Amino acid sequence: MDKLDATIVIIDDDKALNDPDSGLMIELNMDFQSIQFFYKQEDGLEYIKANLNKRIIVLLDLGFPSGTLTGHAILESIRETSFLIPVLIWSGVDEDKETFADLINNRAYAFLNKNASSEEIIGKLKEAYNYAENDISIALEEWILAHSDEQKEKPYLLTVDGRQLSLNELLNEIRMQSNTGKYFSRNLSKLTIDLLTRNKETLDD
Repeated sequence: MDKLDATIVIIDDDKALNDPDSGLMIELNMDFQSIQFFYKQEDGLEYIKANLNKRIIVLLDLGFPSGTLTGHAILESIRETSFLIPVLIWSGVDEDKETFADLINNRAYAFLNKNASSEEIIGKLKEAYNYAENDISIALEEWILAHSDEQKEKPYLLTVDGRQLSLNELLNEIRMQSNTGKYFSRNLSKLTIDLLTRNKETLDD
């Protein structure tokens, strides 16, 4: 079976979890192209921000030593860069309503208990991959990234409020899911549906 073209980024300070002979790591390496494990939160964040051109899915612990970045802060930092990266929260800590709401507001994709089976974890990661495969905003991100650096710097789009955006600027709007980014994604989706419908009518004729 072909591996899924995605990089799984695990941010967790429990080094025992990175045992290459564990059932989870064996299955992850069988199912996904790349597994990156980070014990230090900053290293994980740096990797994510330096590899936005890759299909990344994050498995994030919440509990870290006192005085270091919390899982909440890591998720918030990821969202300051992109809302298009699925982040699965993997924790044995029960969150109170306020902190749980914070995870929801920062669009955590799913929640897994640390005692979850390898099968359940792999299943959720594959679900996140399939979600990303069918997300129009992620498809747009990949389309923009396929352009040359020179093309991405040229003016490309005039917004309804008169701003001129390059592809790079549009990419940022899409990643941050701003009103402009959502508007562009939504209208492109409508256009795609319209074109597909027209093609179907032509074929039916």
